[in-house]
Amino acid sequence: MRVAFHTLGCKVNQYETEAMKEAFVSRGATIVAEDEVADVYIVNTCTVTNIADRKSRQYIRRMKGVNPDAYVVVTGCYAQVESEEVASLPEVDLVVGNSNKAKICDIVCGVLAGRDLSELADESRLVLPRNELTEFEDMGLVVSSESGMTRAYIKIQEGCDRFCAYCLIPFARGPVRSRPLEDILEEAHMLLDAGYKELVLTGINTALYGTDCGTSIESVLASLDAIDRDFRIRLSSLEPTVVDKNDVERIIRYNKLCHHLHLSAQSGSSHVLGLMNRHYNKEDYLDIVRAIHDYDPYYNITTDIIVGFSGETDEDFQDSVDVTRKSEFGKVHIFRYSKRKGTVGEKLPDEVPGQVKTERAKILASAADEVAKTFIDKNIAQSQHRNGNADRDASYRVLTEERHGNYVTGYTGNYIKTYIEDSKKELALGEFYNVQLTQIYKDGCKAKTI
Repeated sequence: MRVAFHTLGCKVNQYETEAMKEAFVSRGATIVAEDEVADVYIVNTCTVTNIADRKSRQYIRRMKGVNPDAYVVVTGCYAQVESEEVASLPEVDLVVGNSNKAKICDIVCGVLAGRDLSELADESRLVLPRNELTEFEDMGLVVSSESGMTRAYIKIQEGCDRFCAYCLIPFARGPVRSRPLEDILEEAHMLLDAGYKELVLTGINTALYGTDCGTSIESVLASLDAIDRDFRIRLSSLEPTVVDKNDVERIIRYNKLCHHLHLSAQSGSSHVLGLMNRHYNKEDYLDIVRAIHDYDPYYNITTDIIVGFSGETDEDFQDSVDVTRKSEFGKVHIFRYSKRKGTVGEKLPDEVPGQVKTERAKILASAADEVAKTFIDKNIAQSQHRNGNADRDASYRVLTEERHGNYVTGYTGNYIKTYIEDSKKELALGEFYNVQLTQIYKDGCKAKTI
């Protein structure tokens, strides 16, 4: 059996695709590229924007087009919140909700072996309503990764209860469910034994880990940090709707934790944040940023910002530009707001015209590019200043991932992509190297080993 996957959206979806791949491989299947002829195509969808829904439909049609006789399975967030719409697509053979991804392999293998679908699964129960999404789905231990033998993801948490006004994810992923700590540690040890040297903790809202069972994300960080191995930990993101300045000051102290944090702002305007139901204001966010930069001025903070949310004025937008400059973001992911059916934001008045959204996105992108360049320049200067110092920290320690011509690429601890000069092919992949950053280059900077 030949099986192809296409994954849209977040790191959690990517992780869950890896788990599904491993399940099929364990049954003797061969995983092929999505543009190859396969017996089974599985589309793991996203619904964070209207564009994500459209892309999901496009990939469903494209994959069926490669082999019209293939069995097409659609899962993920779009399948969860619009299951009837997805099931009505003529290319789709099976729709599975987010809580039943672990069953997909068994069902598909049974169908292709000639068994009737009704014998294998109660189709009406394959997409559960939100109020029945009460358990963390155990998809087994995931020990493969698309990034090679360097970085691996560990899913520690599922669901969200924040209900931001623009977001469907609480409906698509359900309430908060945390993975048992012993399972997280077991997977971490297996990944380290397999050769991975960076573990990325991911979830729908990782900061909510443990809030359903009386613990916190700090318990995971403390336990992983105590493992006596040479590796590093990276948090995929933290939400300022959950953590404040004091929480962050505690979280960032762990030695193995990379000096990089994705801290979603969504807006720099206290007024717009209120409309978004984000439960913090501009100064609360900047307090977190200041706490991080007090700990390490070279800490890389990345973020998401939505422009053109309903009710956003010119003054509100300027607040987002102001926060971008004051926060010294290493990267800003900019989204033009589009209303999502079923959210509070769908019914808000004072919709911003599309042309205004586009113009604001351009202005913010220009400011973000300027700030990111300043951040890299500052790190280059600091890296060169620390060259040879015994107290140099791990921020400029690169884990090599790929080779491109005369360069080996990887990321520093504070998530700057580096192109290490290696014309003699002396560097190995999947290893740590201390480097000196030398100059801005492409989407990061050049570096040399020291």
